[in-house]
Parts: sequence; C-alpha cells; structure tokens
Amino acid sequence: MNDSFKQDIKQSGYLHRPLPIYRERSLEKEQEEQVVLSRETLFDASTGGDHQWVHHGVGSLQPSDQWIKLVSPSIMPHWPEGAPADGDYTNFGSAWMTLKLDRVNWESFNRITLNLRPQFHGVPNTYIMIKFKNEGAIPIPDLYHREGVHGVNMDNHDWNTVHLDIQELPRDVITELTIGYYLNGKERATGEAIELELKDITLEKVEGHHVSKGWVPKQGEIVYSHSGYSIDGHKTAFAVGLTGERFQLINETGGAAVFTGALGKLETDWGTFQVMDFSEFKQSGRYKLSAGGKVTESFSIGVASGVWHASIWKSLNFIFCERCGYPVPGIHGSCHADIVAKHKDTLLSFNGGWHDAGDVSQQLIQTAEVTHSLFEMADQVKPFDEDLYLRLLEEGEWGLDFILKTRFGDGYRATSAGITRWTDGRIGNMDDAEARVHNQAYENFYCSGIEAYIHSRINHQPALSNRLLEMAKEDFQYALDEYKKHGFNQKPIFWEHTYQSSESLYMATASWAASMLYKATKDSFYAEKAAEFIAFVRRSQELEGIQLDNGSKLRGFFYRNPGKEVVQHFNHQAREHLYLMALSAIHETQGDHPEASDWLESIEAYGEYVKRMAEYTLPYPMLASGVYHVNEHQDDKSFNYQHLLIDHQAKVDYGDQLKAGVKLNDSYYLRRFPVWFSFRGNNAIMLSQGKAASIAGLHLKDKALLDIAEGQLRWIVGQNPFGQSMMHGEGYRYAQQYSVLCGEMTGELPVGVQTFGNEDEPYWPQFNNATYKEVWTGVAGKWMSIVADLYAAEV
Repeated sequence: MNDSFKQDIKQSGYLHRPLPIYRERSLEKEQEEQVVLSRETLFDASTGGDHQWVHHGVGSLQPSDQWIKLVSPSIMPHWPEGAPADGDYTNFGSAWMTLKLDRVNWESFNRITLNLRPQFHGVPNTYIMIKFKNEGAIPIPDLYHREGVHGVNMDNHDWNTVHLDIQELPRDVITELTIGYYLNGKERATGEAIELELKDITLEKVEGHHVSKGWVPKQGEIVYSHSGYSIDGHKTAFAVGLTGERFQLINETGGAAVFTGALGKLETDWGTFQVMDFSEFKQSGRYKLSAGGKVTESFSIGVASGVWHASIWKSLNFIFCERCGYPVPGIHGSCHADIVAKHKDTLLSFNGGWHDAGDVSQQLIQTAEVTHSLFEMADQVKPFDEDLYLRLLEEGEWGLDFILKTRFGDGYRATSAGITRWTDGRIGNMDDAEARVHNQAYENFYCSGIEAYIHSRINHQPALSNRLLEMAKEDFQYALDEYKKHGFNQKPIFWEHTYQSSESLYMATASWAASMLYKATKDSFYAEKAAEFIAFVRRSQELEGIQLDNGSKLRGFFYRNPGKEVVQHFNHQAREHLYLMALSAIHETQGDHPEASDWLESIEAYGEYVKRMAEYTLPYPMLASGVYHVNEHQDDKSFNYQHLLIDHQAKVDYGDQLKAGVKLNDSYYLRRFPVWFSFRGNNAIMLSQGKAASIAGLHLKDKALLDIAEGQLRWIVGQNPFGQSMMHGEGYRYAQQYSVLCGEMTGELPVGVQTFGNEDEPYWPQFNNATYKEVWTGVAGKWMSIVADLYAAEV
C-alpha cells in the first residue's frame, strides 16, 4: 500500500468514515478525455423543442428556455399500481420524461452525452435512470428489461455531464429515449420535493471507445492484473495486435527494464493472443509492462499479503458503508428501524448487519456469510497488521450481533426483507416493511456452523463465546428436528437467498456445520452426523467420470442429488465452496475415520475438475461455469428452483444457450458462463469456485489450485477483455455501478460480467442495471475469503 492510501485509512478513523472516491482513475474520467470525431444535437433546451417530450409517472414536466425540468414529491401516500399490498420490494413510484423519436438510426454514433442537474433535496444519493427503446433487428428493452437501461450516480445540485458508451446498444430503429428517477423513500434529512433538470443531449462518435463484448480485447491494449501478481504464482499478461516480438518489465521507480521476454502466441477458439509470461521473475516491487510501444500502469509483484492487502481495506470499506441501522457518514443515517419481524407475541427491529445489495434490502444468510468471511480474514492478518485485524474483528462482531438479534431462540429466525427504499424509522405508518420469519432447517444448519466457527475467535469475550457455542448446538438440533419432519421439501419463498439450494448442497452445509461443532465440542454425535451427511454429498458427486468425445473423462463435479440427472449449477447466488468446506473439514477433524480416504478422493477429484475448467477460458484466468446435461430443463422442479422470474421462453433458450457452449458429448455441454435468464452476473459464481479451489489447494498443498483461486481475483481487477477493474477504487478504469440508494463506495463489487442473450461470451457494457452491475456485499465477502486462504498459504 502506498503512503497516500495509508493516510486515507488513517483519516477515515480506521474506517469509521468512508474512504474517498478515487475518480482520477475511473472510466468516467477517461471518457472526458476521448476525442469526439463527430456529433449531432439530439435536444437543446435553449432552442425549444419541448413539445417532443412526454411525461409519465409521478409529478409533472416543466419546460423553460434554459432547461426542461421533471418535478415530483419525494414520496407518495400509496404504493404504485400493481405493487404488493405490503410494500415488499417496492418504492413510491417513478417520474419520467420521454423523447419520442421517428425510428431513427444511431449506428453511426457510439456515445451519447447528457447535461443534467439533480435537485434531490436531502436525498442520500441522487440516482437517475436513462432508458432506450429500439424496434429494430434486436428489440430493446429485452424480455427481462435488463438491456437498454442505465443508472447514473450524480453530484447533487450541480450540473453533471454524463457520457454513455452505446457501442453495443442495438440502435438501428430508436423510437424512445426516457430519463427519470425512482421515488426511493425519505430518510430523516430528505425534503418534500425532487427535481431533475435537463439542458441538452448530444449524439457523438468518439475515438478509442472501449471493448464491451467478446473475448478479444481492444487492439494494442495490454491485459494484465491491475493489483498485481503473487511472487511465486503465474504471472502473465496478453494482448492482440501488438507490434514487435519482445516485451519488458520495467521498474516503476528507476524506469529500468528488469526483465525481457519473448511475446508468445496462444491459439484459442476466438483468435491468437500475444502472451507475456514473466512468471520466473521473483523480485518484489512495483512495475509496468512495455510492448509494441504500449506501456501499462504500475502494479505490484510480491507476497499475496502485499499484492492484495489494499483490496482488503477497500472491501472492508464497502461492507462498512453498507451497514444497516448505523449512521454511515455521507451515505445514510441510522436506517430501517421500522423494518420489523414478528413472532408469537414479540416484535424486533430487523435492522443491523449489512444491506445485501444496491437496493438496501436485507438477508440474514448474506450477512451471516459476510460475517464468516470477516473472521476468516481477521485470522490471517492478526500476526502482521493489528490495525486491520482489530477493524475486521469489530466489523465481524457487528455482523454477529445481527445473527443473534434475529434469532428468536426456538428455531425461528427473521430471515429477509425486501426493502428497496429508505424509511422514516417510525413504526406504524405505510413505509414500514415486515421481515420474513421462518423455522427453516437449512438456515439453522448454516448459522449453527458459522456460530461454532466464530465461537473460538471471540475468546476476548468469554461469556459471549460460551453462549455462542450453546446457541450453535441448539440451532443444529432445531435444524435436525425440522429436517426429520420435512426432509428437503421445506422451501422458503424465492426471494430468500437460500431458495436455489439443492439436496446435495443442503447436506454439504449440514455436514460442515456438524464438523464445526465436533471441532468445538469433541462430541462424537457431531462427528457421526458429519459423516452421515457427507455420504449423501459423495453419492451426488461424479467420481467415475463422464466419457467425452475427445477420449478423456471428466469427473469431480457435483449433481443436485444422488440421482445424477441434474448437475449442480449456480447462476446468481453461489455456494459451490460449501462442498469443499464440508469435505476438507471432515477430513481434517476425522482423519482416522475408515472413510477418510474416500473424502480425500472427493477433494482430489474436485481439484482435477477445477483444473479442467480453467483450460476452457485461456488465456483468461476466469473459471468456466461448468457442465450441463441436455435434458436438465425437463426437470420442472429443479429448473424452477434454479431460475427465477422466467417464462416459457426460458426452456427454449436453455437449448440455445447450450449450443453456444462447448459440446462435450451427445449428453453434455460445457458453458463458460452459466445458463441464465433474468438474473445474470458471474462474480459470485467464479469467486465461489475460486474459494473451493483455494480450500482444495490448501488441503492438498497444491500451488496450481491456489493459483487458479488467485486468478479469479486477477480477472476482477483487470485481467479481462475489457481492461477494467470491477472493484471501485482498486486498479484502473473502474466504472460507476448499480448502487441506487447509497451511491459509489470505494471497494464496491458488482454481481459480475454477464452474457448477451443466449451467447456464451463476456458482455460488460457501461450500462448500469440489475442484476449484473448491482453492488453486492456477498461478493466482497467471497473476495476476502479467497484472500484469507492465499495469506494462509504463505505461512
């Protein structure tokens, strides 16, 4: 970490105030410097033309000779038409102004620029939306209203120049451009009115626009990990279209070349890449790469705890900024005290922990998983960074408080609330929301394991530590009781983040929880349960191997159950690492068990599978999503558990998506990205795979698996076709994301890269929309969890 960043951490009061936003390295800053080759005025308020605009939604449209103004109240006394009566996942409506266009073709332009001024009085974050309608070859918006919708965080009360890259937007027959905002509720400081002023709109063709689709990066641009590389790991960068045959690694301080190598070539399904491999260079420092007249920004080479340490502070900053029920300076006050959970004759305020995403909703399991990751990370930094250790511990204790607060003590827990708005904190009026309350075996198994894990890590609070272990034992028994009654058929509604859990994942979670309790108590009852549950998991694993057309076999992956008809997939929420957490925990705690060699075989088989998945995306480090059976979509039950908010078209699209992947044999295809529909974005998915790889790598002492795990981090911070870091404030060319209510936060991470339609190649437009660009605390937790294992490998 450089001295300037260390000073920012200190000035934050060690993260009791948010870190600053580092705009100087952002994509938006780079856009300001792009050369405009041609332009055309679409709208200019000073020349009239206001008759073209149509108002709809809340409020009114007020033209003037300087700008056109959209005005509305900040809240309404009722929910919008069609909203649930209880206000679940609902705001107070929206206000829009639409410019009607006569089927115009914008394909000669690749950017649109708008000048807007929000007057959102007392609103924590001013967020406006821009929507496009295309009636040409590819209709926009799409079936799920994801494409052609862009959200922008703005500086309140100032004129904002908004640049939007539309290179990949279908725009051959544009008929509408809509601008507006959602009424996202009132915080304590929020005023009564919201206003949005529009001055002008320009269509532009700019030089040097960015790649946003496909595997091939921009010609002549070096693709590398912006944060850097572990000193003993795989260190590569690559490009297409560079001149020359050599590359150099240059010391940032002195400017001297410290390593020179040949530009290698790698033939792939999508073209030939020039590869720069400097893995043999093993001197710590900050460097740049130079080749073909191109020079990168600087990055680190060193031990993992040097390369990734700044990202942990930034991830922690993001998690802190998403605290619920706590006044985060500059973001929100002590929010959501009027989100309540009812059980029997009691009522609790369901605030605390962290908002799960940009929509400030709240999920118990998401907070519980992030809490677990914070304690994992704290364990690893304790020997060498006391300040970070104490701060991670403090944030983990904040999450733990929510886990305990939402536990009613009889098996029932308050589990989630669809908030999507600010509320006034007064219980009893219409903006309140009611949290869901369940006695679910899965949640109790999972929380039991997390409670048992944390119990030994808070010895500085002996009373809480001891009570936490008792709670873990109670919750495990509650889970067993419900499991005996209902088996796997006890499902929450699909808004719960555990809805997609399969039978095999359920058993992996239960086995891990049992192992955590056995480790804490040495009670053989838990050892027996861990072994009983893991046997189900192993029966659900492909250990024999499926025969591929190329003559090899593929094994190690998991099915949803021992019937082995539907492979285990993740397309939004992702918990693949729980399989390896369970297997490594039971092998570690019961190494002399008669079945211990079988458990080890399962870990080894999964490690083989991960290494095979890594081959299909070279030269990129991103792991391929996995294998799919051609008939999986015929199983209505599992298909509807896996894919939410879909219609009949999804089953048609399933086959088309498989055909866009890699055919392995007549029954199986491999997809580099998941089969998915409404919910898209793969950061959580590949980080979960990466965590599974790091667990296996630590357990097997396999450096190749640890390097694959680290590769998932490198993909996120720049080693992707777009040359962008997806962690705001880390690396370079990071962009605004879908953070509707809290605004931009240093360290934020989105749901992740998506695909366009039924394709199987990366798609990362500048457009901000849910779900792929939505910031997500669970992704930050998984990031920390992998880094914790990389630190552990250095010990």
